[in-house]
Amino acid sequence: MREIKSDKFVSLVEETGKIEPEALSAMVNKHKSNHSNLLLDIVDKGYLRRDKAGELWARSIGSTFVDPMSINIACEGDRNLPLEMAKRVKAIPLYEFDGYITLAMEDPMNRQLVESLERFLQYRVSPVFALPEDIEQAIDLHYNTDLSFDSALEELEAISQGGDLSEMNDEQLVKMVESSELVEITNRMFITAFKQKASDIHLESHKGTGLLRFRVNGHLRDTVHLPEKVKSAMIVRIKFLAEMDIANALTPQDGRFTMELAAFEQNFRISSCPGLHGEKIVIRLLGQAGQKGVPTFDQLFLARSNLNRFRNAVSKPNGIYIVTGPTGSGKTTTLYSALDYLNDRDRNIMTIEDPVEYQLPGINHFEVNHQAGLDFKAILRSALRQDPDIILVGEIRDVETAKIATEAALTGHLVLSTLHTNNAIQAILRLTEIGVDPYMVAPSINGVMSQRLVGRICDSCKEAYIPNDDVMQRYFIPETYRSASFFRGRGCKSCQMTGFSGRIAIHEVVEISEEMRSMISNSEPPFKLQQAANKIGCMSLRVDALKKALLGLTTIEEVERATVAEYSL
Repeated sequence: MREIKSDKFVSLVEETGKIEPEALSAMVNKHKSNHSNLLLDIVDKGYLRRDKAGELWARSIGSTFVDPMSINIACEGDRNLPLEMAKRVKAIPLYEFDGYITLAMEDPMNRQLVESLERFLQYRVSPVFALPEDIEQAIDLHYNTDLSFDSALEELEAISQGGDLSEMNDEQLVKMVESSELVEITNRMFITAFKQKASDIHLESHKGTGLLRFRVNGHLRDTVHLPEKVKSAMIVRIKFLAEMDIANALTPQDGRFTMELAAFEQNFRISSCPGLHGEKIVIRLLGQAGQKGVPTFDQLFLARSNLNRFRNAVSKPNGIYIVTGPTGSGKTTTLYSALDYLNDRDRNIMTIEDPVEYQLPGINHFEVNHQAGLDFKAILRSALRQDPDIILVGEIRDVETAKIATEAALTGHLVLSTLHTNNAIQAILRLTEIGVDPYMVAPSINGVMSQRLVGRICDSCKEAYIPNDDVMQRYFIPETYRSASFFRGRGCKSCQMTGFSGRIAIHEVVEISEEMRSMISNSEPPFKLQQAANKIGCMSLRVDALKKALLGLTTIEEVERATVAEYSL
């Protein structure tokens, strides 16, 4: 990057209050001739989130910040740069819109370079700022060959012709899993899943064939059919990476491993299960692929009333706050947004997880290790002797963990945790059902949030439409529904013809009133608690989802898929 001085950037950083004046002054003096190096130093030392620092730098130079790893790059063919040129100028085309190509650059104000790229691409260029490391990672990932198994399949089939894998001894299996052909085809699978921002990879066994499927934006889609022996060889390779027993295909196994993809360490959790026609492997991509930070409160798409309730509850000095929902509904991400909001030098914040999904500077992370006897309750007991202010417990699974967490909330600690229930009210009752006395739950609980993830409509191909009358009559009275429009995605290259690009959360946020505390203490039934929550303005999951559909964030089909119809109490 050229040497750039931006006093405005220094002022913006100072206004955040995240860096002590003495430390900032020392860093400014160190990089006084080139504030772009100051930006990188601030990010590397963890003083500011990457996206926040990038946004401040972009504002200071009159540009816009973008993280190329967080979007689907749609430029192809003559609208792209050759690999060597992209690396040399540190720029990558993102997408084409209205005759312009949006180009992520580390130096978007270099007019000479922009004009040179316009001449090369034969397109007008709209430059935006991206951090150099993010551009390099996006180049590494985007320029990798897409999932095209043809040549690798032929070679892999050739080496797997030697007989049934179940008949191979350990030495033969190890030799096979380290073959270049098998390594290549398995790596292509991981890279493609990462590029498509898949949350899960399914490698299934069917009669005489295998099927590879990715879950993207909450939907499971077929990717490619695989010959039986290739599928079996890939399963052995995956189990080898996860340090599972590669010779045992008859009993369920679990494992995990980490792989570097585009200079980014991606964690995978593996589950294998024997089926009628062979093993099935499911691979969870932990965290959000390529995401370097957690979303801020403003990026959670919480309705204003829900955001205020959530912020107020987690800002209390003590108590317990619970986020509930099914596996993969973003509960941990939401709680980490709260930790990021609360994270300052005056607080000792600790997390206990299985596994650790995000890492934030200034926060102490602890990971469950059952083999070493470190489960949630064991680490939680120890953590409470570490002078904590805030503790995140990844999940409350048993009565002992629940009791310790509740006692911690009553003795001056803020505890954040998750539960698996269908709605917010059920989470309150679950604590009493697993053995915590109601008189302890009532004063300790600050609030509960239930959430789900729904597909977000692709902005590049969004269109308004009016659903048929049958659909509209389920949500509106006849006199009003004809004026309501919903939205959908037509499908385009940017969203891989799905109509969706990413997911957003829908929420039900319950703030615990004094009336509700009394009802919890008296073990009142759930419908009475729900009535009390409704009285203070609790918005159900379906209502929140419907509002987001009317705003054009998701579709009416996603509303119906993720929520259930409500009835008056």
